[in-house]
Amino acid sequence: MRRAELLRSFRHPGFGLLWSSVCLNGYSSHVGTVAITWLSLQFTDSPLGVGVALAVRVLPRLVLAVPIGSLSDRVDRRALLQTTNTLGSLTAALAAFASLQGWFDFRGVILVALVVGVFEVAETTLVKSYVFDVVGSDDAVNGMTLEQMANKIFGIVAGISSGILLAMFGGAGAFAAMSVAYGASAALLMFIPRVAPGAGQWRESPEDQSGASEPTLGMWASIRSLMKTRAVLVLAVIALAAEVFAYSHEVLAPSFARDILHAGEVGLGNLVAARNAGGVVGLLLLGSVARRVRPDRLLPIICVGFGLALILFSFSTSYALSVGLIALVGVAWATLDAMLPTVMQQSVADSDRGAVVGVWNLSRGFGPLGELEIGALATVIGVAATQAINGATFALVVLAVVWLQRRHPASAPVG
Repeated sequence: MRRAELLRSFRHPGFGLLWSSVCLNGYSSHVGTVAITWLSLQFTDSPLGVGVALAVRVLPRLVLAVPIGSLSDRVDRRALLQTTNTLGSLTAALAAFASLQGWFDFRGVILVALVVGVFEVAETTLVKSYVFDVVGSDDAVNGMTLEQMANKIFGIVAGISSGILLAMFGGAGAFAAMSVAYGASAALLMFIPRVAPGAGQWRESPEDQSGASEPTLGMWASIRSLMKTRAVLVLAVIALAAEVFAYSHEVLAPSFARDILHAGEVGLGNLVAARNAGGVVGLLLLGSVARRVRPDRLLPIICVGFGLALILFSFSTSYALSVGLIALVGVAWATLDAMLPTVMQQSVADSDRGAVVGVWNLSRGFGPLGELEIGALATVIGVAATQAINGATFALVVLAVVWLQRRHPASAPVG
């Protein structure tokens, strides 16, 4: 794929600044993941403790994803993103100060996980819609691919640096880095044009929104209407299954690094970096085939590959092999995360794009079930066996959903 084709979204005014802001958000998110998981394992010495912390971090999606998505269809997304990042910077700075003072324990980790989870559900919901605003429908897959690539590239940097920061400075170093990145992300957003091309013109011309416009459904009525769309429902179920059975492998990563691979916090950071490096490769591949492959045929392949990669990773006791396998996990993670919200937005009217991204994030809000399940099961049957079971379950659930979908050819196909 030609470089100009891959980078075509950068032709849209404001996208370069938005992409840079997303890079910094990705850095903050991945540093937060490494810090929260490692500190949870240190304080509790249990995979279940890690699962509880990550479950608390994801829990706000259940409550806030749909309201934020619906709100983003009515107000300035850029302003909301700026507010989210500014508050994230202040929260991380307070966590760094508390850690320096020796006030930080597992309760502190839980509190930080909850507050950061609120900011992350806002950031992910708003960014997915705002990228679509900036680049328009024709370049939506490319724009979302580049958005995910920003997250993964800086996830590599975050993985390596967070392990070093934790080893040298403890939680204070990691939280301070998060604070700086959040603040810089908010600052970059100030320079993006207030109304970006491709935004559907819903803020540009208030006079066009007079009595001639159609009445807008209430938030929950709109969500119920969206969930009756077969494509949206199927994609939401896949997103839910991915969160519960696939993405939840983050809970076990610290235990793999410490107890199976004997690599410590630096090793954990490097595993996160390798997963994000795999994500970059996956997104490059997705960008090269996005216009030539039907989403309903590509999604099951990605999901089954995700499950198989998790199974293979669970059997590895070699650190070098585990790094390679977690990179394959990253390929599947990134491509699935880029495709689902993009295809869901393409399945609905422009006025419902923010709401349908809220549906996607709501599905992901069931992640705490997976994080608690995988943490509890690992304490009973072991880390490796639990990971293998979850990987296999995810692949089977997706295959079952796709099979049921294809038994009803009269229904709208996925994507």
